[in-house]
Amino acid sequence: MENPDDIWRQIVLSEGKDSQLVDDLRIALVKKSALSKLFVILQYVKQLTKEEKSIRILDYGCGGGQLLTYLRILGYKNVIGIDVGSLEANNKLNTTHRNMGFKSDVFFSYDGTTSLPFNNSSFDIIISQQVLEHVHNVEQYLFECRRVLDDDGKILLDFPHRVVPFDTHTQMWFVHYFPITIRRYFYNKYRNNNAQKYADSLNLRPIWFYKTLLNKMFSSTIDMTCDRIGVFAYKDNYEGSIRLRVFFDKLMSVPLVGRYVKKILSIFANATLVVTK
Repeated sequence: MENPDDIWRQIVLSEGKDSQLVDDLRIALVKKSALSKLFVILQYVKQLTKEEKSIRILDYGCGGGQLLTYLRILGYKNVIGIDVGSLEANNKLNTTHRNMGFKSDVFFSYDGTTSLPFNNSSFDIIISQQVLEHVHNVEQYLFECRRVLDDDGKILLDFPHRVVPFDTHTQMWFVHYFPITIRRYFYNKYRNNNAQKYADSLNLRPIWFYKTLLNKMFSSTIDMTCDRIGVFAYKDNYEGSIRLRVFFDKLMSVPLVGRYVKKILSIFANATLVVTK
């Protein structure tokens, strides 16, 4: 296997006990990282950290731990992941990492309603990847980001929003554009009566809502979305329509015209923002 993501899935299944898979992942992250769905995020982390491997990084909403694992394998020494997931799930991730040869536990749980269990200015970089769309109290989430971030620190935010036409969570086009009562009807009818599930787990807001809030709370917000969508290296993991994405990829490469197409498409794409405290 050459795709790092395929190797990671095998490592999860083996709970990190297969040392050959761990070695394969180390090699793949060096030689085949462009095949990973996390490639662009890893590139931004590399730029923000200036490859300083001792920099303090928080993965705020670390989920299944894939990004944090990649960072650890790439040599970043001071990484922490926290999520509202169960303590059991995070303990399992820590066990997998110990089996992979890492000594310290880096995955932690919290209830999502209280302050993060970290002191002020504890981190130089905060990564929030595919998290904000699940946060109902966005103000508190960002307040905690600002509190635990060092004065010279930066936040890398990558998330879908309500203007994106295809919702990868429900695998439906445009439904999330409508009021909640209409959304509930479609989710119940076409997604196995899961309206309540999506109401609990999704809080998609327009991109301008997030930008307005960020501009009030932080000194600067740089939109990297246009830059990000110009890179399409992970076709095997693309969750939307691959044909449509390839079509737009070709359109964006057309001289002169492609520049404006990219700017328009960035409005309807997942957002990637770099925020400075």
